[in-house]
Parts: sequence; structure tokens; C-alpha cells
Amino acid sequence: MRSIQLSAAVITASFFLTLSGAQSATPSDAESPHAPKSSSSSTVQNATAFDLLVGAAEAGNVDAMNLLGVLYTVGTQVPRDYSLAIRWFQKAADGGSPAAMSNLATLHLFGIGTSRDHATALRWFARAAELGDVHSMYSVGVMAEKGLGTPRDLQRARSMYLKAAEAGYAPAMVWVSDDCAGGSSAKHDLIEAYAWLQVALASDLHEEMQIATLSRMEHLEARLGPKQRDEAHARAARLTALVTTLKVPEGQAPIRM
Repeated sequence: MRSIQLSAAVITASFFLTLSGAQSATPSDAESPHAPKSSSSSTVQNATAFDLLVGAAEAGNVDAMNLLGVLYTVGTQVPRDYSLAIRWFQKAADGGSPAAMSNLATLHLFGIGTSRDHATALRWFARAAELGDVHSMYSVGVMAEKGLGTPRDLQRARSMYLKAAEAGYAPAMVWVSDDCAGGSSAKHDLIEAYAWLQVALASDLHEEMQIATLSRMEHLEARLGPKQRDEAHARAARLTALVTTLKVPEGQAPIRM
């Protein structure tokens, strides 16, 4: 399950303000309590960009609402204020934003700015997953597998992990592979397991997970003959085509923490 990535959110917020015509502070400037204060035109531009963002949110733009929630959560361009963050995430979620639902779920999951509430977190993750949010699909899988906010449900977990894998989320691909290879699944299939690892390795994996994935592949190769490896390569090509079809284009990915 993903954690809140503050640095990424800061970069996103700064990028938004740059696109709005502002000369944003760098992430380090935004986070430093000793950053110099200036009445220069860049400060006025920043304020104008933020006012435009607030105006868009108040006019009903759910992406603007969600971004305000991110800004108030990480404390860049504005003082950190979890109550306002939750307020804007809630409004955006009520307006149908999957990213805001996922962000709101994360705050409830970890008890940030509110009491820790796994059931509420799961409910928001599930709603976002239904709208195609791949990170939320994976989060629902983790919570169902671990029994967080719900009785432990491996069937639901497998279903959500598979959906996340098919939608292009590499950690879910690794989980599906492990499930196929480990024998705990009703579908014990080493060829499928090896194929998913190939697709995952070609996807966006952190370096540590790339190493672990390579180790898994070597272990499976020792259990597969040449013909089975050829079948696995062919299956990986079909899975790659499926993932490419279902994956959300990077430029359309929602802003999240």
C-alpha cells in the first residue's frame, strides 16, 4: 500500500503554480521556515495563481479542490492545515474525483488530521477503485488481504490485485505472480507467474523491487523448461498488450499525494 509522498506533492503543486503564470518557490524554499519573504512581483504572481486555484475550486472544479487538499496537507504555498485539507478532499470526493477519494482514504487510513478509521478508508478506496483509480485498487487488495476495515477476504484481494495489475500497476503484477507461483491460489500456474514478472520488470518498479523481481524470475526459470519459458514469453506479450490497452495515460493521471 502506498504512503503519502510529500516531495512529489510539493513538485506537483509548484508545477501547477508555474503553469498558472507564477514563479513558484522550490520545494526546499516552500518547506523552510526561514525562507526569505519578499514583496516582489513573483510573490504577487504566486498569490494570484493561488487565488485562481481557489476560485476554480469554489466554482466546482474537482481537480482544483483536490489540489487544494494536497497543498494544505503538505504545507506548500499555504500553511499546513489538515482540517482544510480534509474539507477540500471531501468536497472533491463528493464531486466524483477518484484522486480525492484516494487521498481522503489515505488520511483516514493513517489517522492524519482525523481519527484512524480503517472502515472509512476502505470505503473511499473502494469508491475510487470503482472509478478506475489503480492505486486504490491495490489498496483495497491490501486491506482485504490483511483484514483492515473488513473481514479478511482473499478472493476480494485477488480480484483487486489482478485489476490493478491489468491496469498497469507493477507492484500488483508482482503480487499476482507470487500468488500464481506460491500454490496458495487455486490457479497454480508457473508460466503465468513468470509472464507477470516480465511485464512488471518492464514497468515502473523501484530499484529495490526490480532486484527482487529479477531474483523471483531466476527462481522460476529454474523450475521451467525451455518450452515453458517460450510460452511464458508469449503470454507476457499478450499481457503487455492488455496492460497497454487498460492503462491510464500518464498525462491523464490524477494529482494525488
